[in-house]
Amino acid sequence: MTTITEPVSKPANDLADVAYWQTLNRKSLLRFFMLQQLNTGPMHGYEIGSRIALCCDARPTDAMIYTMLKELASGGYVEFETAVISGRTRKTYSLSEPGIKAYQAAAQAWSMVLPQIEMAVKEAGVEPACCTTMVIDASIFGD
Repeated sequence: MTTITEPVSKPANDLADVAYWQTLNRKSLLRFFMLQQLNTGPMHGYEIGSRIALCCDARPTDAMIYTMLKELASGGYVEFETAVISGRTRKTYSLSEPGIKAYQAAAQAWSMVLPQIEMAVKEAGVEPACCTTMVIDASIFGD
């Protein structure tokens, strides 16, 4: 008996590639981390991206940051003030009251799945990179 095996086409996404999952995680967590950073106080888009880069393994692109800020502002979750600094217009963003509630709701939703995610990671034989909450010290950014 002869068995003929059809060539298998390569999937669009390689689910065995860690980079695929890192990209997926970054995209899904961007909104949450933006709310988390703004919950610490007002800041401009570049600073938000720099802070997110500290808690993740990559910095979101400016396009990702400003598209998300625009979406959050249009939904009433963030407010912004415009100021001219050294001849350049800058927006400083802060959470509105609905934004604070959105951050709290997101944190609650994540708290429900984190234990299962940690258990699944350990089941796969992988020790979580960090089992404690990382706190970003705002003093590293200066005034």
